[in-house]
Amino acid sequence: MAQVDRSFVGEGIIYARAYQSQAALLDIGNCDAFNLSYQTNRTTLPNFRGGGGNRNVRERITDVTASIGMYDLTPENVARVTRSLVTEVPTTAIVDEPLACEGIVGELIPFKYLPNMTPAPVLKTAGDDPLVAGTDYLLNPHGIIVMSTTNITSAGIKASYTPRGSSVLQMMTAPAVELEIYIAGLNDAQSGEPFSLRPRRVKLGVVSQLQVLGQEYLKLEAPGELLADDTVVASDISKFCQMELAG
Repeated sequence: MAQVDRSFVGEGIIYARAYQSQAALLDIGNCDAFNLSYQTNRTTLPNFRGGGGNRNVRERITDVTASIGMYDLTPENVARVTRSLVTEVPTTAIVDEPLACEGIVGELIPFKYLPNMTPAPVLKTAGDDPLVAGTDYLLNPHGIIVMSTTNITSAGIKASYTPRGSSVLQMMTAPAVELEIYIAGLNDAQSGEPFSLRPRRVKLGVVSQLQVLGQEYLKLEAPGELLADDTVVASDISKFCQMELAG
C-alpha cells in the first residue's frame, strides 16, 4: 500500500473563556501561533550486570507549557497578558474638569479620558473666562496643546467634554488568568481539513515585552502553562489537552 501524505500546516481560530465558567467561548482574534512544549525528568537505572547500558528508565513529564501569538490588541487580550484590571470609561458629559498645567507654549494638557472630538470640547480658564481654539490652544486627540500663555497659566484650566468609548487597563493589578481554550483549526496542507485542540486549563503568563512604539505590527507573545484539570476524572481522558484529527 502506498504511503498517504499526512503533512500538516495548521491555521485557525482560537476561542477562550474563563476556566470552569459557563461563559461563551469567544474568538480572541488573529493569532499566528499556538505551540505546546513538554519538559521531562528522566531517571535511569544503570545496568550493573555487565555490558553497560541501562537496566530501566523512567521518564516523567514535569511541565506542559504553551505559547501564543496574538495580533489583535483588544482590552481583554492585553489584560490577560499584563495582569490588568479593565474598566469602561463613562460616556456621559463631563463639565468643568479641572486640569493642572504650567502654562508653557507647546505644553500638552491631557484630559482625564480620551475626548470625543464631536462636539468639540469647551475650555476656559480657572477663572471661567473662555479659551479660544486656534488662538489659545490646539485641540488634540488626547487634550490640548498650548499655543498662547496669555490666558493659559499655572492657575490651570477647566475642560467640558464627552469621553469617547474606551477601556482603561490598570496594569499589574490583577491575578494571572486561567482559560479554557478551543482551537478550531484547519490543516492547510490537506486542503483545509478540520482539526481541533482543547487545552482544558491554561494559566497565562506575562508578556516579556510590550512594544508600544515600533514599525512592525505588534504581536502579544504570551507564555502559558497547561495545568491539570481536576474536573476530569475518567482515566482515559487527558486532564491537560485533547486533539482531534480528521481521518
